[in-house]
Amino acid sequence: MNFVKIGKNEWCTEDARFTQSQNGDLIPIAKSIAEWDSYCLNDDYCCCAYDFDDKNIKKYGLIYNVHVVRQAESVVPEGTRLATCDDWCDLIDTLGSNVPKDKYSQSEVLLKLKSDKGWVGKIIWNSLEGEEWKTLTNPLTGTNESGFTALPGGYKDSDMFGDKIFYEKGKGVSWWTLDFANPHVSANDKNKFGLFNTSNADRFFDLKNSHYKLGRYIRLVKL
Repeated sequence: MNFVKIGKNEWCTEDARFTQSQNGDLIPIAKSIAEWDSYCLNDDYCCCAYDFDDKNIKKYGLIYNVHVVRQAESVVPEGTRLATCDDWCDLIDTLGSNVPKDKYSQSEVLLKLKSDKGWVGKIIWNSLEGEEWKTLTNPLTGTNESGFTALPGGYKDSDMFGDKIFYEKGKGVSWWTLDFANPHVSANDKNKFGLFNTSNADRFFDLKNSHYKLGRYIRLVKL
């Protein structure tokens, strides 16, 4: 693993892809929705590739279930820890403004965090130049000035809608934190970096609530 210093922490420069705990126990890689749901239902940790397609692991890393977060201190690789909401807040504060300078731009934080390739889509608008309207665009890639290299690996939703359960590959990414917050990049955030704390972590373990089946990526920091 490679790390880069941003603010008070040294952050891993890629999303996690570890498949065993510190005591050597393997973390199962689910190959189907049925396998994933079974592990989650039985309070077992597991991980998976986006779309259950192992080809996505090399580029994006692994998506983990909530039980990896619950047992993070004994599961994540030695010498590292799972980032907290406060760690992400420090990261955002260090990188500058999280408010886009105008509706045609991404925030400074988002630009510095995102990789300079792999993000699809553009911000498109029309501008009147003289007597002619022109269509202008800004790409949704970043500069990766921070070295964080955020890639658009998407996330696994808690429920299946039609035949779809994975979302936003190429367009967004969602991470776990040790305290169950949700740092993410999404088109819904209007070109800002999103960070939402949670006041009800119990919902991730309530089998009457589908949130227990959520899957997100993990970003580690060095101890």
